[in-house]
Amino acid sequence: MSLVAARQENDGPLTYLAHGRPAAEAAFGPPPHDVDRLHLGTHPDVVDWLWETLNAALPSDGRWLVFDAPALVHPGSGVILAAGIGTQYALRLLPEHAAAAVEAGAELVHRFRTVGTKLDLPATFGAGWVFGRFDDREPGWLLTSYLEPAR
Repeated sequence: MSLVAARQENDGPLTYLAHGRPAAEAAFGPPPHDVDRLHLGTHPDVVDWLWETLNAALPSDGRWLVFDAPALVHPGSGVILAAGIGTQYALRLLPEHAAAAVEAGAELVHRFRTVGTKLDLPATFGAGWVFGRFDDREPGWLLTSYLEPAR
């Protein structure tokens, strides 16, 4: 947790993913090999996309649990690159890739109809965050975010 918590750019995602809980009450770090992917508070298709498809594009394994939720974290810097959020997932992208994602239909604000809430990623997580949409370009975009420092 300390590596992730030490990064100021993670403040927004951590605050949101905590849902008011203290960090001591949640799992952080690489998931155990026998983690139950059906009980992470995120749709199994999203978990598979994050931990199998997107993670496979990274040079190092970035699979993490962040407040019990599936995420991808840069193993060297601790920067959160992606996070599962129920039936959705959020990606931290470089500006040109975030713009391309939005142009292709990615949302910056999502309304969770079943619970009657909305999440504005730029306001809550910070600049560069977009909701993913299982776009075949996302692995390459995320790899660039992994390799290049945030601009």
